[in-house]
Amino acid sequence: MKTLLLSSVAAMVITTVLSADEVNDLKVQLKALTERLENIEASNKKQAEQTQALADEVINTQNATSFSTVDMSKTEAGLGAAASKVYYSKNPLSIGGYGELHYSHQTHSGLHESETYRFVPYIGYKFSDNIILNSEIEFEHGGEEIAIEQLYIDFLLNPALNIRLGHQVVPMGLINLNHEPVLFNTVKRPDVEQYLIPSTWHENGLTVHGKTESFNYAIGAVAALDMGLANHDGAPETGTYGAGWIRDGRRGSNETNNAISNLAAVARLDYTGINGLLVGASFYTAEAGPSTNGKQVGRLTLADLHAQYQKEGFKIKGLYTQAHLSHANSYLGLHTVGDTTLDFPFHPESSRGGYVNLEYNVLPYFTQANGRLPIFFQYENYNLATSMVNGSAFGNTESFTYGLNYFPHEQVVLKGEYKVRHNKNDADSANYSNEGIYSLGLGFIF
Repeated sequence: MKTLLLSSVAAMVITTVLSADEVNDLKVQLKALTERLENIEASNKKQAEQTQALADEVINTQNATSFSTVDMSKTEAGLGAAASKVYYSKNPLSIGGYGELHYSHQTHSGLHESETYRFVPYIGYKFSDNIILNSEIEFEHGGEEIAIEQLYIDFLLNPALNIRLGHQVVPMGLINLNHEPVLFNTVKRPDVEQYLIPSTWHENGLTVHGKTESFNYAIGAVAALDMGLANHDGAPETGTYGAGWIRDGRRGSNETNNAISNLAAVARLDYTGINGLLVGASFYTAEAGPSTNGKQVGRLTLADLHAQYQKEGFKIKGLYTQAHLSHANSYLGLHTVGDTTLDFPFHPESSRGGYVNLEYNVLPYFTQANGRLPIFFQYENYNLATSMVNGSAFGNTESFTYGLNYFPHEQVVLKGEYKVRHNKNDADSANYSNEGIYSLGLGFIF
């Protein structure tokens, strides 16, 4: 009140003392001063908003740097999206992984199985943008088996030429590199890529890899499969003797015998020049390890052709592979069938197999909600021993798998399927053993 009174008195005095022109000039100056103050206030408000936006951006950047998420559209050297995470992380340290849980019911035996099948963390570290450590630690069968599946350093020279040194996945087949559960739609991996291409197949070695506009390649040397390690036992899933003759030869990360003196050459080439298409081949050859009976050392050769095409909700992929072991009689020995160990006078020396898998996402026909619901069909046909040392052969095994996947999130999948499998007892027999298997699965990557 006192200030208002003083202002009124001051205004009366000014009006009395000043002329009319001077009063008008003063009003113009006061108006300009008011406009200037309003502009300053507006500028301060805008600056405050920009400061807040910058602070929010810094916080978001810090969060993104600390907690890298999986980008499903980015892969490195054919690896799965989670395994590739470290290559695109803003943080030097990257943590990811995947997991699988399975349930199955075999109608022919009445057997029910439920298992925490795998939990696999990835830990990666960037020493620099060009020197990257990547690792994969597998806890399998509820932690009963623990193994290092990858532990290598990539030296990234340029996109077309890079060097990978250490324990790594062998670049064969479709699923061996892409073995994360959201990348294949069956509850378990196809038989062909378990027993003929023994996924997950990982060895110590050195590979050179790179990509051009239309091609990806890898070539190198890894520790070889050792037929002296194989016990050639039967596979409960297939009911077929000899299913382990290639798979059991893997050294993995815990085998040391003859690892330096026995190296394998491996090579892979994929064409990716058409959007959604991958067509390629892989090749492996090596001495098959020391003879178990003093005879000449054999040579194991594996090769595969593979292809995949995807457009919108449709995907088709397939693979065909062959294997041959020379001087297979050098690896005759003890074999386990069930609970019995026997000395069999024969040994697989060649095999072949393949599969085709088709899927289509039907979710858009029912709802516009996020997620995917692909239905799929897979056909497999393989022979684990097209010839053996004694001149006999196995019969073909074929299976038909029908199922669906539900992806509530692109990194989480629920799986359900029914598989019908026919096992022919031998090459000359017209009798098949038939089996049906219902399976459910849960898989995720992070």
